[in-house]
Amino acid sequence: MWRNAVAIGSSLAQSLFHTEEVECFPHSGMRRLLLCLGLFSCGLVFLLRGRLDEVRAAVPQLEQLVPVDLLVQLQDTWQGWENYTITVEPQAVKKPTLEDALRQHAGIYLNKSHAPELKDVLLLTAANSGYLNMLQNWECFAKKLGLDWFVIAMDENLHRTLGPERSFLSLGEQHDSSERFGTVGFRTVACNKLRSIAHVLAVTQLDLVFTDSDNVFKTDPFLPSLTLGSMMRSGKFEYIYGRKIQPPGPRPGEYHEEPPKANTGFYYVSGARKPRVVQSLFNLSVEWCDRRPGLDDQENFWDALATIRKKKAHEKGYIGCFRHCENEKCSDVEELSVLNYCDMSPYEYVLGSVDPRLAQQEPYHLVTYHATHVWGKDQKKQKLQKAQLWDDVCQQAAQAALNASATEASHV
Repeated sequence: MWRNAVAIGSSLAQSLFHTEEVECFPHSGMRRLLLCLGLFSCGLVFLLRGRLDEVRAAVPQLEQLVPVDLLVQLQDTWQGWENYTITVEPQAVKKPTLEDALRQHAGIYLNKSHAPELKDVLLLTAANSGYLNMLQNWECFAKKLGLDWFVIAMDENLHRTLGPERSFLSLGEQHDSSERFGTVGFRTVACNKLRSIAHVLAVTQLDLVFTDSDNVFKTDPFLPSLTLGSMMRSGKFEYIYGRKIQPPGPRPGEYHEEPPKANTGFYYVSGARKPRVVQSLFNLSVEWCDRRPGLDDQENFWDALATIRKKKAHEKGYIGCFRHCENEKCSDVEELSVLNYCDMSPYEYVLGSVDPRLAQQEPYHLVTYHATHVWGKDQKKQKLQKAQLWDDVCQQAAQAALNASATEASHV
């Protein structure tokens, strides 16, 4: 090929410049060498002309540069090159990061123009393979409300099932079985939720709403007419939590009382307002989970909060003051060092300590129901069925779609 190119280049030189001989070697002089290199390139273009349509269109027509009799002489040289293929390596495509995926789902609703004031709020839930049917049921109701969310997959199997466009793999030790409350596996999975939330806050500084997948939404929990939706929009709180209610339900006057501990299965946390304060709280909670593996996320989180209260200003993770539901505390403390937190209404966001049938009556205005205070997912399912928050048809259809997808993939 290279000899042909040189021959064509030399022939072009003889034709165009009326030169009897052009030797393409260094000793022939710099001007002549440069001329040869240029003509050599032209020769390559002519050889490959059958595959370089764009190049040919961009330069003068060959007949304008080379006499017709020379073209005739070169026909034999071109034979066979019309099928020559040039391979162009594709440029590497940048893979989306976890932050990219999370931000794509921020905004709470699938219709991102529905509540623009919540554009930086991300809805997260969590499950493992053993709780897949619980997750599917939760998603059935979330879809009906037009919500958008992302899943913390607590094991590799579930992450592979859902895919990276719907989930990310949690941090920490994995458990794929449906762990019962109080077991070692349950405590590990529960603390991994905290670990993963702390990571998302650090990576994105988005505002987050986290919900367990057994906390099912009957109606839209983010409406501005409801306590959670109203407080989220107010911009006054870094943390909004669900109360830890004992059976048979809330005591008179309990709502807005500052509690020693509360529920960690449904809450809002702002990653943007005071990132240092919020990150300190979650980081210490993770440390407590590591130090006390015998306790779950709920115990460790609220014990960490109590510990931070006692820290001195010079100590790591210090938070200046804790203000509960806009009380009169912290007036003498710089606002950037204050954690503002408050509880959502236990009459709207109902804990499983309340009988599911009573939760559908006054004084409750049931928005969400969290199937707690029972052992194992089967009893949770029964509780949700009584609250009319289990959709067998939708859940089974979701499972059938997964099975069909897995079968199709196995035949590829």
